[in-house]
Amino acid sequence: MKRRVVRKGEPLTPAERRVAELAARGHANRVIAGHLYITTGTVEQHLTRIYRKLSITHRSELRLIVLPPHGEPSGRPL
Repeated sequence: MKRRVVRKGEPLTPAERRVAELAARGHANRVIAGHLYITTGTVEQHLTRIYRKLSITHRSELRLIVLPPHGEPSGRPL
């Protein structure tokens, strides 16, 4: 299987956005996986790509980027 190169600044896919929003709300990978009916490995792969695209290194940074101050999804493209 050929791996796709992920570039910084590239927009998140709908699947990555769902994972990012749940992670930003503080859910564990196992909980995210159960909620989205995917494996924890898939969650980890999405998070790796999300971090690269958003140029972040820590999960805590997701809250600042993905969620506005009142905690609802921003609706702006990531």
